[in-house]
Amino acid sequence: MDLPNFPRVDLFAAAINALSATLVARSPKHNRGYTLLGLLIIGFIGGIGGGLTRDVLLNELPGPLTHVSYLIACLVMGALALAIDQYSISKGDHFRKRVVSVVKSFTLPWFAILGAHKALDHDLGIFAAIVIGVIATTAGGVVIDLFSNVTPEILRRAEHLVTTAILAGGVYSVLAMTTTVNPFYVTVIAVAVAFAFRLIAVRTHWEELVPSA
Repeated sequence: MDLPNFPRVDLFAAAINALSATLVARSPKHNRGYTLLGLLIIGFIGGIGGGLTRDVLLNELPGPLTHVSYLIACLVMGALALAIDQYSISKGDHFRKRVVSVVKSFTLPWFAILGAHKALDHDLGIFAAIVIGVIATTAGGVVIDLFSNVTPEILRRAEHLVTTAILAGGVYSVLAMTTTVNPFYVTVIAVAVAFAFRLIAVRTHWEELVPSA
Protein backbone atom coordinates (compact mmCIF):
# COMPACT_ATOMS: atom_id res chain seq x y z
CA MET A 1 0.00 0.00 0.00
CA ASP A 2 1.07 3.58 -0.59
CA LEU A 3 0.41 5.23 2.77
CA PRO A 4 1.72 8.64 3.91
CA ASN A 5 4.27 8.93 6.69
CA PHE A 6 3.12 10.23 10.09
CA PRO A 7 6.31 11.58 11.69
CA ARG A 8 4.44 14.04 13.91
CA VAL A 9 1.97 11.38 15.02
CA ASP A 10 4.90 9.06 15.79
CA LEU A 11 6.52 11.77 17.91
CA PHE A 12 3.19 12.46 19.63
CA ALA A 13 2.80 8.74 20.40
CA ALA A 14 6.29 8.62 21.92
CA ALA A 15 5.59 11.70 24.04
CA ILE A 16 2.28 10.54 25.50
CA ASN A 17 3.65 7.06 26.15
CA ALA A 18 6.55 8.64 28.04
CA LEU A 19 3.94 10.47 30.14
CA SER A 20 2.09 7.22 30.81
CA ALA A 21 5.27 5.24 31.57
CA THR A 22 6.44 7.78 34.13
CA LEU A 23 3.06 7.83 35.86
CA VAL A 24 3.08 4.02 36.00
CA ALA A 25 6.61 3.99 37.44
CA ARG A 26 5.44 6.38 40.19
CA SER A 27 2.40 4.26 41.09
CA PRO A 28 2.66 2.32 44.38
CA LYS A 29 2.69 -1.04 42.60
CA HIS A 30 5.72 -0.13 40.47
CA ASN A 31 7.62 2.42 42.53
CA ARG A 32 10.93 1.00 43.74
CA GLY A 33 12.34 4.24 45.07
CA TYR A 34 13.37 5.49 41.64
CA THR A 35 15.46 8.65 41.48
CA LEU A 36 14.37 11.63 39.42
CA LEU A 37 16.83 10.66 36.67
CA GLY A 38 15.67 7.06 36.90
CA LEU A 39 12.05 8.11 36.34
CA LEU A 40 13.00 10.20 33.31
CA ILE A 41 14.94 7.24 31.91
CA ILE A 42 11.92 5.00 32.41
CA GLY A 43 9.75 7.60 30.68
CA PHE A 44 12.15 7.68 27.73
CA ILE A 45 12.19 3.88 27.48
CA GLY A 46 8.41 3.78 27.64
CA GLY A 47 8.18 6.53 25.05
CA ILE A 48 10.46 5.05 22.39
CA GLY A 49 10.19 1.33 23.21
CA GLY A 50 7.21 0.66 20.98
CA GLY A 51 8.46 2.60 17.97
CA LEU A 52 11.98 1.20 18.32
CA THR A 53 10.73 -2.40 18.38
CA ARG A 54 8.36 -1.80 15.47
CA ASP A 55 11.03 -0.26 13.26
CA VAL A 56 13.53 -3.03 14.02
CA LEU A 57 10.94 -5.66 13.07
CA LEU A 58 10.29 -3.83 9.80
CA ASN A 59 14.02 -3.41 9.10
CA GLU A 60 13.86 0.38 9.29
CA LEU A 61 16.24 2.81 11.00
CA PRO A 62 14.37 3.75 14.21
CA GLY A 63 13.31 7.40 14.30
CA PRO A 64 14.24 7.88 17.99
CA LEU A 65 17.88 7.12 17.10
CA THR A 66 18.05 9.73 14.37
CA HIS A 67 15.99 12.63 15.77
CA VAL A 68 16.80 14.30 19.08
CA SER A 69 13.21 15.57 19.18
CA TYR A 70 12.14 12.19 20.60
CA LEU A 71 14.49 12.54 23.55
CA ILE A 72 13.38 16.11 24.23
CA ALA A 73 9.67 15.26 23.94
CA CYS A 74 9.98 12.23 26.25
CA LEU A 75 11.94 14.15 28.89
CA VAL A 76 9.45 17.03 28.84
CA MET A 77 6.48 14.67 29.15
CA GLY A 78 8.26 12.71 31.87
CA ALA A 79 8.68 15.92 33.87
CA LEU A 80 5.03 16.78 33.25
CA ALA A 81 4.04 13.34 34.52
CA LEU A 82 5.89 13.98 37.78
CA ALA A 83 3.98 17.23 38.23
CA ILE A 84 0.68 15.48 37.48
CA ASP A 85 1.57 12.73 39.94
CA GLN A 86 2.28 15.22 42.73
CA TYR A 87 -1.08 16.89 42.10
CA SER A 88 -2.82 13.50 42.01
CA ILE A 89 -1.30 12.49 45.35
CA SER A 90 -2.80 15.58 46.95
CA LYS A 91 -6.23 14.50 45.69
CA GLY A 92 -6.08 10.98 47.15
CA ASP A 93 -5.40 7.43 45.99
CA HIS A 94 -8.67 7.03 44.11
CA PHE A 95 -8.06 10.14 42.01
CA ARG A 96 -4.46 9.07 41.39
CA LYS A 97 -5.50 5.62 40.15
CA ARG A 98 -8.16 7.16 37.93
CA VAL A 99 -5.65 9.54 36.32
CA VAL A 100 -3.24 6.68 35.56
CA SER A 101 -6.09 4.57 34.17
CA VAL A 102 -7.37 7.30 31.83
CA VAL A 103 -3.88 8.25 30.61
CA LYS A 104 -2.96 4.61 29.93
CA SER A 105 -6.25 4.02 28.12
CA PHE A 106 -5.61 7.00 25.85
CA THR A 107 -1.98 6.14 25.09
CA LEU A 108 -2.52 2.44 24.38
CA PRO A 109 -3.97 2.63 20.83
CA TRP A 110 -1.34 4.89 19.25
CA PHE A 111 1.58 2.49 18.83
CA ALA A 112 -0.82 -0.28 17.79
CA ILE A 113 -2.14 1.92 15.00
CA LEU A 114 1.28 3.19 13.94
CA GLY A 115 2.61 -0.38 13.93
CA ALA A 116 -0.31 -1.50 11.78
CA HIS A 117 0.14 1.52 9.52
CA LYS A 118 3.81 0.78 8.83
CA ALA A 119 3.18 -2.94 8.39
CA LEU A 120 0.50 -2.24 5.77
CA ASP A 121 2.86 0.19 4.06
CA HIS A 122 5.29 -2.76 3.76
CA ASP A 123 2.48 -4.84 2.18
CA LEU A 124 2.45 -7.34 5.05
CA GLY A 125 -1.32 -7.73 5.32
CA ILE A 126 -3.83 -7.32 8.13
CA PHE A 127 -2.63 -10.21 10.34
CA ALA A 128 0.98 -9.02 10.38
CA ALA A 129 -0.21 -5.44 10.89
CA ILE A 130 -2.13 -6.39 14.02
CA VAL A 131 0.73 -8.53 15.39
CA ILE A 132 3.29 -5.77 14.91
CA GLY A 133 0.85 -3.30 16.45
CA VAL A 134 0.47 -5.47 19.54
CA ILE A 135 4.24 -5.92 19.91
CA ALA A 136 4.82 -2.18 19.49
CA THR A 137 2.16 -1.42 22.10
CA THR A 138 3.48 -3.82 24.72
CA ALA A 139 7.28 -3.68 24.28
CA GLY A 140 8.03 -0.62 26.40
CA GLY A 141 5.58 -1.59 29.13
CA VAL A 142 7.05 -5.08 29.51
CA VAL A 143 10.52 -3.60 30.07
CA ILE A 144 9.18 -1.21 32.72
CA ASP A 145 7.29 -4.02 34.48
CA LEU A 146 10.43 -6.16 34.57
CA PHE A 147 12.46 -3.23 35.92
CA SER A 148 9.89 -2.92 38.71
CA ASN A 149 9.73 -6.67 39.41
CA VAL A 150 6.03 -6.71 38.49
CA THR A 151 4.21 -9.32 36.43
CA PRO A 152 4.00 -7.83 32.91
CA GLU A 153 0.72 -6.06 32.33
CA ILE A 154 -0.02 -8.05 29.20
CA LEU A 155 -0.37 -11.17 31.39
CA ARG A 156 -2.58 -9.71 34.11
CA ARG A 157 -6.37 -9.86 34.47
CA ALA A 158 -8.71 -6.94 33.83
CA GLU A 159 -6.12 -4.89 31.94
CA HIS A 160 -7.20 -5.74 28.36
CA LEU A 161 -3.97 -4.28 27.01
CA VAL A 162 -3.58 -6.85 24.24
CA THR A 163 -7.31 -6.76 23.43
CA THR A 164 -7.19 -2.98 23.11
CA ALA A 165 -4.12 -3.16 20.87
CA ILE A 166 -5.76 -5.81 18.65
CA LEU A 167 -8.90 -3.70 18.39
CA ALA A 168 -6.98 -0.51 17.53
CA GLY A 169 -4.76 -2.20 14.94
CA GLY A 170 -7.64 -4.21 13.51
CA VAL A 171 -10.00 -1.26 13.08
CA TYR A 172 -7.25 0.81 11.50
CA SER A 173 -6.12 -1.98 9.14
CA VAL A 174 -9.60 -2.85 7.92
CA LEU A 175 -10.60 0.77 7.32
CA ALA A 176 -7.28 1.63 5.67
CA MET A 177 -7.54 -1.31 3.28
CA THR A 178 -11.25 -1.12 2.45
CA THR A 179 -12.03 2.62 2.35
CA THR A 180 -10.64 5.75 0.75
CA VAL A 181 -10.88 7.79 3.96
CA ASN A 182 -7.78 9.85 4.76
CA PRO A 183 -5.46 7.71 6.98
CA PHE A 184 -5.33 10.48 9.57
CA TYR A 185 -9.10 10.30 10.08
CA VAL A 186 -8.94 6.51 10.11
CA THR A 187 -6.39 6.88 12.91
CA VAL A 188 -8.74 9.12 14.90
CA ILE A 189 -11.58 6.60 14.50
CA ALA A 190 -9.41 3.67 15.58
CA VAL A 191 -8.10 5.58 18.60
CA ALA A 192 -11.63 6.56 19.65
CA VAL A 193 -12.95 2.98 19.38
CA ALA A 194 -10.02 1.44 21.29
CA PHE A 195 -9.98 4.19 23.93
CA ALA A 196 -13.70 3.78 24.59
CA PHE A 197 -13.35 0.00 24.82
CA ARG A 198 -10.48 0.21 27.31
CA LEU A 199 -12.28 2.75 29.52
CA ILE A 200 -15.44 0.66 29.60
CA ALA A 201 -13.50 -2.53 30.34
CA VAL A 202 -11.55 -0.97 33.20
CA ARG A 203 -14.43 0.95 34.75
CA THR A 204 -16.81 -2.03 34.68
CA HIS A 205 -14.07 -4.36 36.00
CA TRP A 206 -14.52 -6.57 32.95
CA GLU A 207 -11.98 -9.29 33.63
CA GLU A 208 -10.26 -11.43 31.03
CA LEU A 209 -10.81 -15.21 31.08
CA VAL A 210 -8.73 -17.24 33.50
CA PRO A 211 -8.62 -21.08 33.46
CA SER A 212 -10.37 -22.68 36.43
CA ALA A 213 -8.20 -24.20 39.14
